[in-house]
Amino acid sequence: MNVHHLELFYFVAKYKGIANAVRNIPYGIQQPAVSAQVIQLENDLGTSLFQRRPFELTSAGEELFEF
Repeated sequence: MNVHHLELFYFVAKYKGIANAVRNIPYGIQQPAVSAQVIQLENDLGTSLFQRRPFELTSAGEELFEF
């Protein structure tokens, strides 16, 4: 598990979507990179963290975000 992936998940959860997260992350990163790294985090954890359209955290995503 990569700490950077966790950080990106935090921004995605906080801003309720990848596009909104990209606009608010304090350093330059493109949307495809965020998406790929969050998918890698989901693969590492073996679970989906959010539903993409419409955006909604899964129970696992809510638990991780609260943590």
